[in-house]
Amino acid sequence: MKTASSRVVSRQAVTPATLRTVSRPSVCARAEPNRAQIIKPVNGDPFVGFFETPVTSAPIVATYLSNLPAYRMGVSPTLRGVEIGLAHGFLLAGPFIKLGPLRNVAGTAEIVGCASAAGVVLILALCLSIYGSATFQGAATPVGLKTLSGRAISRDPLQSAEGWSGFAAGWTVGGLSGAGFAYILTQVLPYYQ
Repeated sequence: MKTASSRVVSRQAVTPATLRTVSRPSVCARAEPNRAQIIKPVNGDPFVGFFETPVTSAPIVATYLSNLPAYRMGVSPTLRGVEIGLAHGFLLAGPFIKLGPLRNVAGTAEIVGCASAAGVVLILALCLSIYGSATFQGAATPVGLKTLSGRAISRDPLQSAEGWSGFAAGWTVGGLSGAGFAYILTQVLPYYQ
């Protein structure tokens, strides 16, 4: 079964060493036009930097992605930052506790691991602030977003200087709280060791 059509084109090339013309065949491979393409650009526009695949366009994947805190537009940017920071602050402590340089010292691995997680959260909060101040320097554009039918879409409040600073503040509070909660659990739970 033939899957792709090909066309051989002869090109004339000049080699610099002998300055004579050499003929080389060139093969151009194309998909058959009667076959349905599974992976294609969104809306058929090849200049959009996103491919629509069966995975990315599946309703379950779209629902999952739209329920992640970063994309939930009904929640304020500060609460989004708190939720994301709590998860990251809590999960960052584990690798520092179990893989850190003081992992074999009894009683100090947990304290140093949670303090290291809090330090990483503070460094990342600084990075979030730098990103926000660099990205949202100018005033917001007065042109609103509209759908193809002309219906107005409200802008995401996270995509502004105020929203991003609220997100970074929420990230800091949530991340430090997550690292603190990890510390409490490592000190209180009897089955941790």
